[in-house]
Amino acid sequence: MKQPFRKSATWLSLLLTLTMFLLSACGNAAEPAATPADPAASGDNGEKIKLTMFIWAGANQDVVPKEVVAEYVKNHPNVEVTFEESSNSVMYPKMVAAKNADPNNPVVNFGYFNADASAKGINDDMWEALDPSIVTNMKDIPEQYHTPDNRGIVWGVTNFALVYNKDLVKTPPTSWSDLWENPEFKDKVALWDYMFYAYIAPVIELKGQELGATYENPEPAFNFWAEHTDQIRTLVTSNDQLKNMLISGEALIAPFSSQTAQTWIDEEGAPLEVVIPKEGFVSFPYSLQVVKGSSPEQIRVANEIINELLAAENLQKYAEATGTPFTSTAAQVPDKFKDDPSFSVEEQNKGLNPEWSTMAQNASVWKDLWDRIVKTKL
Repeated sequence: MKQPFRKSATWLSLLLTLTMFLLSACGNAAEPAATPADPAASGDNGEKIKLTMFIWAGANQDVVPKEVVAEYVKNHPNVEVTFEESSNSVMYPKMVAAKNADPNNPVVNFGYFNADASAKGINDDMWEALDPSIVTNMKDIPEQYHTPDNRGIVWGVTNFALVYNKDLVKTPPTSWSDLWENPEFKDKVALWDYMFYAYIAPVIELKGQELGATYENPEPAFNFWAEHTDQIRTLVTSNDQLKNMLISGEALIAPFSSQTAQTWIDEEGAPLEVVIPKEGFVSFPYSLQVVKGSSPEQIRVANEIINELLAAENLQKYAEATGTPFTSTAAQVPDKFKDDPSFSVEEQNKGLNPEWSTMAQNASVWKDLWDRIVKTKL
């Protein structure tokens, strides 16, 4: 069951803990969004300022950042931006490897990072401080979404719920426990490899007292999943892989971003349904961050683009395209999401709130437990 002290904690305070302790969806690169060089506006020695931006792949998550960057480059022809599209679970290890190989040559310079990658990045000293004099739209985002030293800004909060094939599932799921104990989903559960907040955190939250599992002592939760590997059909590493498995029926259910899944339903007519478990969804902050090792010119440009991404109209466009709730008080909730519980702070506070900082600090231990205890039985 949920631990009493956590049940009464608000999501906002736990989000602040994410940053204070640490103190707390790689793809192919797209074509550069660039225009012919303007020597008069170029950087030192007439060279272009080149950056690589990380964005999430699929579900319209590339639309707004590419539009914003294209407009920026149009007005700053001395800048060239290349995109890397992938998931944080794939990209972040590459970022760490690049940092270890050459701290002054990051694989990406800035971009979108989820709560897991953001927390790990704070722990690994991955992020450059944002410049409030450039990122002036930070003023519209409440303080609880700022990180100490401005090492990133939480611009949005999505949630993880249960996504299932409504045409093939006889009885819709109602609880996180359906993943590990519902016989209808035997050999039909798809889990995202290493996305522990989607299936280990719910075990700790719901069965922690019974199992003796905590975020500081997660091994009992991994052992629990090892006893229920007959429920797991496959491990996935990309949005499209998961979507195709759910649509085809090879897998029937998965814990995943309700916003991304809803985009598949609305835009593509996927025969899927999203259900918020009775215990609540997993609240999942999204940040924009600049990667350390970037040059001063790259850092300045990244800050300027991030400021544009935080503009109210662009956050509203991102919400329209992806269904992602934003944190800015200046942005207006699109009409089609007025009654969506994902945009409700009250509903967010009711959900499960993993200890992101603890998971980040012990990321290598958790990975070893998963590889050694669970994956060996798949």
